[in-house]
Amino acid sequence: MSTDTAPEGKSLLTLLQLTDSFFPTGTFAHSFGLETYVQLELVNDPETFERFLRSTLHHGLRNGDAVVIGLTYKATEIEEVVDLDARLTAMKVARESREGSIKIGKQFLRNAAILERNEMLSRYAEAVQSGKCAGHHAIAYGLVASAAGIDLFSGILGYLHAHVVGQVSAAVRLIPLKPTDGQEIIQGIRPDLIDIARFAERANIDDLSGFTPGLDIRGMQHERLYSRLFIS
Repeated sequence: MSTDTAPEGKSLLTLLQLTDSFFPTGTFAHSFGLETYVQLELVNDPETFERFLRSTLHHGLRNGDAVVIGLTYKATEIEEVVDLDARLTAMKVARESREGSIKIGKQFLRNAAILERNEMLSRYAEAVQSGKCAGHHAIAYGLVASAAGIDLFSGILGYLHAHVVGQVSAAVRLIPLKPTDGQEIIQGIRPDLIDIARFAERANIDDLSGFTPGLDIRGMQHERLYSRLFIS
């Protein structure tokens, strides 16, 4: 069967392409606070890294980026997307993490526009270009996933998995973590990702929140580290 007559195959391949570490977004340059935890020796082995990762997923991404992806995906008016963009900017307290989300989002938006286009995506790109919106990664991703016909659960799950892989890649360089340990952590954390994706798929605007004061503080401290491998 050709890809023209197998839309489910096309959407899966698009999802794999969008979430591949090779997709040009610059994500590899960001640790999102992990580097500070490692330098302070709060994260220094597979066990402490896995606890760190689960905590950031459940207290940060679950009600933050994951919910935003779902709400953006289901948005019917550009005003809803503009509002979500402003809310996400306010929620990302640490400057480096906030700017990282925006830098990655703009890169993602530019490159994904080559693959998928629709009116909502074009209007968001125009709002970002004009300065009306910041251009966060989660929002750009939600719009592209919707335009590509990727089902919402798979889209959120793909985003979460890509985040975990990125953090594991950073941990391999920072701790250092053995690649085999990293793969075991990725496998072990799958049930968490599925639970978060199921929650975010059904979430509404009242579920949008986050509570990661430790991560926010470490993100702020990262700006003043003596030596750094990562931008954030």
